[in-house]
Amino acid sequence: MIETPKTIGRYDVIRLLGEGGMGRVFLAKDPVLGREVAIKVLRDDLALPPDVKEQLVSRMRNEARAAATVRHPNLVTLHDMGESDEVGLFLVFEYVQGPTLRERIATNGAIPPLEVSRIAMELGAALTTAHEAGVIHRDVKPENVICSSTGAVLTDFGLARIPDSNLTTKGMRLGTIGYSAPETLAATGTFSPASDQFSLAATLYEALSGKRAFDGEDILAVAARIANDEPPLLTDARAASLTDFDYRERLMLTRAEGVLRRALQKEPTLRYPSCKAFGDALGSAIDVRVSSGFPTISMHSASIVPRATRRWQNIAIAGALALIAGLFFYGRPPHDHDGASLKSAASAFSAAVPPASHHHPRHHARPAESADAEAD
Repeated sequence: MIETPKTIGRYDVIRLLGEGGMGRVFLAKDPVLGREVAIKVLRDDLALPPDVKEQLVSRMRNEARAAATVRHPNLVTLHDMGESDEVGLFLVFEYVQGPTLRERIATNGAIPPLEVSRIAMELGAALTTAHEAGVIHRDVKPENVICSSTGAVLTDFGLARIPDSNLTTKGMRLGTIGYSAPETLAATGTFSPASDQFSLAATLYEALSGKRAFDGEDILAVAARIANDEPPLLTDARAASLTDFDYRERLMLTRAEGVLRRALQKEPTLRYPSCKAFGDALGSAIDVRVSSGFPTISMHSASIVPRATRRWQNIAIAGALALIAGLFFYGRPPHDHDGASLKSAASAFSAAVPPASHHHPRHHARPAESADAEAD
């Protein structure tokens, strides 16, 4: 049973939001500004040796410095840092409501491509902003992306590297293995904006396919696949959920394939020049309106037509087209009744295609584990 403190510093604790391998995150109220915040603290039930605990405290301070260095709408905002007798060092972040991308995938499987297009552009721009400030995230993964009502938000800079930081312990590999770039798995562990790009690409591959780009039974198997293998084609990974009538979605996945392949290159120099360039390329590949200048669909309204309705519309359209072709080539009546026949066919076509329902899918926002996912 986790004992929830009543207060942390000046903040009134409401409830526990979640916990990771080393940290806990509480929802709290700032009595001065009257807003809800997410407070991250170290777990107190691990019986850590003093030197290890000090390393973790250093990581939290590093996280605070990294988060305070950059500002972007799609990066979680740090409000405060402090220490208390009850919990020690604590970080105070903005409270972002919404499920994580991991929760979305676990609940619904693959995310609609148009929504992934928007997420790619948002996170690509956010990461490039961090990189230009000298901050490398080093742990981009679905658990660290919150799907809020205003867009995707990248959280947890606990492993971030900033200039003049010597936080990494010799022999310790930081980050989550399944989304790590090949060069970070080497003995020296080279992290860079390009390695963040690889992690973002692996994350977005999973969002599009519902399956991990590099999966395996253990860490060694996953590392070997990252170093040597290419992920399955998106259409193959989605084979069980795609029908013969999902032409539009298949086309989007096919166009996204080449962009992801480049961002997942084993050699860092062969990837895109920046995360923003990658995000924009993937967004344009999936949604051609991005590059053409046409307005795009909101990430939470990727389609106003329910999937089942669109499937029956595709069936109806195919049948109507076959009817028109049959009447035109084989059923042409004598004399000059062709026009009337084609008008009848057109009427049949119109009747066969039901009008699009203007149903807007509801978005159920709920508190997420903001900045609590630990890789340890």
